[in-house]
Amino acid sequence: MSNPILTGLAGFSVLLLVSGMTQHQPDFSGTWVLVDARVAGATRASSGTAEAGGGVPTTVDTISGAAFNCGRECTITHKGQTLTIDNAQLADFVGRDKSRPTPAVTLQLDGREVTVIDSFNPHLNIPVTAKWNGDKLQIDGRGDPIAVNQLLSIEATQLVVVSVTFLNGERRSEVTFKYKKK
Repeated sequence: MSNPILTGLAGFSVLLLVSGMTQHQPDFSGTWVLVDARVAGATRASSGTAEAGGGVPTTVDTISGAAFNCGRECTITHKGQTLTIDNAQLADFVGRDKSRPTPAVTLQLDGREVTVIDSFNPHLNIPVTAKWNGDKLQIDGRGDPIAVNQLLSIEATQLVVVSVTFLNGERRSEVTFKYKKK
Protein backbone atom coordinates (compact mmCIF):
# COMPACT_ATOMS: atom_id res chain seq x y z
CA MET A 1 0.00 0.00 0.00
CA SER A 2 1.43 3.37 -0.97
CA ASN A 3 1.60 6.34 1.35
CA PRO A 4 -0.42 9.25 -0.18
CA ILE A 5 1.81 11.85 1.48
CA LEU A 6 4.99 10.28 0.08
CA THR A 7 3.37 9.90 -3.35
CA GLY A 8 2.34 13.56 -3.29
CA LEU A 9 5.83 14.67 -2.22
CA ALA A 10 7.45 12.59 -4.96
CA GLY A 11 5.13 14.12 -7.58
CA PHE A 12 5.85 17.62 -6.27
CA SER A 13 9.62 16.93 -6.40
CA VAL A 14 9.35 15.81 -10.03
CA LEU A 15 7.35 18.93 -10.88
CA LEU A 16 10.00 21.16 -9.27
CA LEU A 17 12.77 19.32 -11.12
CA VAL A 18 11.05 19.65 -14.51
CA SER A 19 10.13 23.31 -14.00
CA GLY A 20 13.74 24.08 -13.01
CA MET A 21 15.00 22.62 -16.29
CA THR A 22 13.97 25.55 -18.47
CA GLN A 23 16.27 26.46 -21.33
CA HIS A 24 18.97 29.01 -20.57
CA GLN A 25 18.71 31.99 -22.90
CA PRO A 26 22.22 33.03 -23.95
CA ASP A 27 23.60 36.55 -23.87
CA PHE A 28 24.69 37.50 -27.41
CA SER A 29 26.59 40.62 -26.29
CA GLY A 30 30.07 41.17 -27.69
CA THR A 31 32.02 41.96 -30.82
CA TRP A 32 31.79 39.03 -33.22
CA VAL A 33 34.06 38.16 -36.17
CA LEU A 34 33.04 35.80 -38.99
CA VAL A 35 35.04 32.55 -39.06
CA ASP A 36 32.95 30.32 -41.34
CA ALA A 37 30.00 30.49 -43.75
CA ARG A 38 28.39 27.50 -45.45
CA VAL A 39 25.50 27.35 -47.90
CA ALA A 40 22.91 24.71 -48.73
CA GLY A 41 20.72 25.41 -51.80
CA ALA A 42 21.08 28.14 -54.43
CA THR A 43 21.96 31.74 -53.56
CA ARG A 44 22.85 34.82 -55.55
CA ALA A 45 26.57 34.40 -54.81
CA SER A 46 27.07 30.66 -55.13
CA SER A 47 25.20 27.43 -55.33
CA GLY A 48 25.61 24.06 -53.81
CA THR A 49 23.83 21.27 -52.08
CA ALA A 50 23.98 20.19 -48.49
CA GLU A 51 26.67 17.66 -47.76
CA ALA A 52 28.07 15.97 -44.70
CA GLY A 53 29.75 18.60 -42.56
CA GLY A 54 27.09 21.26 -43.01
CA GLY A 55 27.13 22.50 -46.58
CA VAL A 56 29.46 24.11 -49.09
CA PRO A 57 31.86 26.87 -47.97
CA THR A 58 30.87 30.26 -49.35
CA THR A 59 32.19 33.82 -49.41
CA VAL A 60 28.70 35.23 -48.68
CA ASP A 61 28.75 37.20 -45.42
CA THR A 62 25.31 38.86 -45.48
CA ILE A 63 21.79 37.94 -46.55
CA SER A 64 19.61 40.32 -48.54
CA GLY A 65 16.27 40.88 -46.84
CA ALA A 66 17.48 39.58 -43.46
CA ALA A 67 16.84 41.51 -40.25
CA PHE A 68 20.02 40.22 -38.60
CA ASN A 69 23.19 40.81 -40.62
CA CYS A 70 26.49 40.80 -38.78
CA GLY A 71 28.59 40.82 -41.96
CA ARG A 72 32.27 40.13 -41.36
CA GLU A 73 32.19 41.81 -37.94
CA CYS A 74 29.60 43.45 -35.71
CA THR A 75 28.94 44.43 -32.13
CA ILE A 76 25.86 43.12 -30.36
CA THR A 77 24.35 44.60 -27.23
CA HIS A 78 21.85 42.28 -25.54
CA LYS A 79 20.00 43.83 -22.60
CA GLY A 80 16.90 42.08 -21.31
CA GLN A 81 14.39 41.81 -24.15
CA THR A 82 16.32 44.09 -26.55
CA LEU A 83 19.04 43.11 -29.02
CA THR A 84 20.96 45.81 -30.91
CA ILE A 85 23.36 45.05 -33.79
CA ASP A 86 25.96 47.77 -34.50
CA ASN A 87 28.78 48.09 -37.04
CA ALA A 88 27.62 45.48 -39.55
CA GLN A 89 29.53 45.97 -42.78
CA LEU A 90 27.11 44.99 -45.50
CA ALA A 91 29.36 45.74 -48.43
CA ASP A 92 29.41 42.48 -50.32
CA PHE A 93 28.02 43.78 -53.59
CA VAL A 94 29.48 45.98 -56.32
CA GLY A 95 29.30 49.72 -55.73
CA ARG A 96 28.75 49.62 -51.98
CA ASP A 97 30.93 51.96 -49.90
CA LYS A 98 32.83 49.50 -47.71
CA SER A 99 33.90 52.20 -45.24
CA ARG A 100 30.33 52.98 -44.11
CA PRO A 101 28.57 50.68 -41.66
CA THR A 102 24.81 50.38 -41.80
CA PRO A 103 22.60 51.93 -39.12
CA ALA A 104 22.06 49.93 -35.92
CA VAL A 105 19.27 47.37 -35.94
CA THR A 106 17.26 46.98 -32.72
CA LEU A 107 14.99 43.99 -32.16
CA GLN A 108 12.46 43.37 -29.39
CA LEU A 109 12.77 39.75 -28.21
CA ASP A 110 9.21 39.34 -26.97
CA GLY A 111 7.59 38.58 -30.33
CA ARG A 112 6.51 42.19 -30.85
CA GLU A 113 6.76 43.32 -34.48
CA VAL A 114 9.28 46.04 -35.30
CA THR A 115 10.33 47.51 -38.64
CA VAL A 116 13.95 47.49 -39.74
CA ILE A 117 15.49 49.11 -42.80
CA ASP A 118 16.68 46.63 -45.43
CA SER A 119 20.45 47.04 -45.40
CA PHE A 120 20.68 46.32 -49.14
CA ASN A 121 17.89 48.68 -50.14
CA PRO A 122 17.38 51.52 -47.65
CA HIS A 123 14.10 52.41 -49.35
CA LEU A 124 12.55 49.15 -48.12
CA ASN A 125 11.35 48.34 -44.61
CA ILE A 126 11.12 44.80 -43.29
CA PRO A 127 8.50 43.83 -40.66
CA VAL A 128 10.31 41.61 -38.14
CA THR A 129 9.49 39.57 -35.06
CA ALA A 130 12.01 38.04 -32.68
CA LYS A 131 11.25 35.55 -29.92
CA TRP A 132 12.89 32.78 -27.96
CA ASN A 133 12.57 29.22 -29.21
CA GLY A 134 14.13 27.32 -26.31
CA ASP A 135 17.73 28.53 -26.08
CA LYS A 136 17.71 29.91 -29.65
CA LEU A 137 16.53 33.30 -30.82
CA GLN A 138 14.15 33.06 -33.78
CA ILE A 139 13.98 36.11 -36.04
CA ASP A 140 11.37 36.17 -38.79
CA GLY A 141 11.42 38.86 -41.48
CA ARG A 142 8.52 39.23 -43.92
CA GLY A 143 9.69 40.89 -47.10
CA ASP A 144 8.02 40.79 -50.48
CA PRO A 145 8.94 38.69 -52.40
CA ILE A 146 11.81 37.63 -50.08
CA ALA A 147 11.29 36.44 -46.51
CA VAL A 148 14.15 35.37 -44.25
CA ASN A 149 13.89 33.27 -41.09
CA GLN A 150 16.93 33.20 -38.82
CA LEU A 151 17.97 31.23 -35.74
CA LEU A 152 20.71 32.58 -33.48
CA SER A 153 22.41 30.39 -30.90
CA ILE A 154 25.62 30.04 -28.95
CA GLU A 155 27.36 26.72 -29.62
CA ALA A 156 30.47 26.18 -27.52
CA THR A 157 31.95 29.70 -27.73
CA GLN A 158 30.64 30.59 -31.19
CA LEU A 159 27.66 32.64 -32.32
CA VAL A 160 25.84 30.55 -34.93
CA VAL A 161 23.33 32.19 -37.28
CA VAL A 162 21.26 29.98 -39.60
CA SER A 163 19.46 32.04 -42.25
CA VAL A 164 16.79 30.42 -44.43
CA THR A 165 15.60 32.46 -47.41
CA PHE A 166 12.21 32.07 -49.06
CA LEU A 167 11.30 33.56 -52.44
CA ASN A 168 7.55 33.91 -53.02
CA GLY A 169 7.00 31.41 -50.19
CA GLU A 170 9.36 28.78 -51.65
CA ARG A 171 12.45 27.79 -49.66
CA ARG A 172 15.48 28.88 -51.69
CA SER A 173 18.61 28.62 -49.56
CA GLU A 174 20.11 28.12 -46.14
CA VAL A 175 23.32 29.78 -45.03
CA THR A 176 25.03 29.06 -41.70
CA PHE A 177 27.39 31.71 -40.34
CA LYS A 178 29.76 31.07 -37.42
CA TYR A 179 31.38 33.88 -35.46
CA LYS A 180 33.95 34.04 -32.68
CA LYS A 181 34.25 36.77 -30.06
CA LYS A 182 36.93 39.32 -30.72
